[in-house]
Amino acid sequence: MSRYKQGRADVTRWPDSPEARESLEEWFTAVASDTTSYLSGDFLDFRGADLSTIDLTDAYLASSCLIGVRFEDANLGGANLSNAELADADLSFADLAKAELVGCSATNARFRGARLFAAELDEAVLAGADLSHAILNSAKLYKTDLRGANLEFASLRWCTLGGRNMPAILSAARMFGCQLEGAKGAVVGPVFVDEHASQSLDGAELEAWFVERGAESIQVVPGMP
Repeated sequence: MSRYKQGRADVTRWPDSPEARESLEEWFTAVASDTTSYLSGDFLDFRGADLSTIDLTDAYLASSCLIGVRFEDANLGGANLSNAELADADLSFADLAKAELVGCSATNARFRGARLFAAELDEAVLAGADLSHAILNSAKLYKTDLRGANLEFASLRWCTLGGRNMPAILSAARMFGCQLEGAKGAVVGPVFVDEHASQSLDGAELEAWFVERGAESIQVVPGMP
């Protein structure tokens, strides 16, 4: 039995916007008779909502305002969150497998322990975000802004950290304990690699650090001027 919920009574807090609440109400009605129904919330304002544990599989939330919204332990697998505003949102332990987060703005958002398997994060802004213990295996991170993000103990196996012309920006990110086997791509450093975030590596030293952890195809490139 799934731990995720799909009923009105399962909503911890409704969004402040009447339009966003109406879209949720309509979806709850539809999904009661057709479990393949998906939430249509593109461009809507969901601020104030707590949708923790709700099953939002394949939801359409592109360009929506999700600032500060709680999705803790929710299912957003396959959801479209492209260009959404996710600053300060809480997606701790949420399932975002194969979700589209291209161009989203998630500054200081919490993804601790989230499952982001094969998620598309190209050009997303995750500066200052908490991605500790998150699973980003096979994710795509072309030109993803991870400056100052916490990636401690995250799994980035087989992920693509951008390309030479669209590198993932890891400047001042914390990467102690990361699992990096098979990761490839290009990144901008420096990166903190020790438990206390006091030792940073860049250039050839950072490339060697990646190689030691099984990521033999990561190139460290200069930051943009």
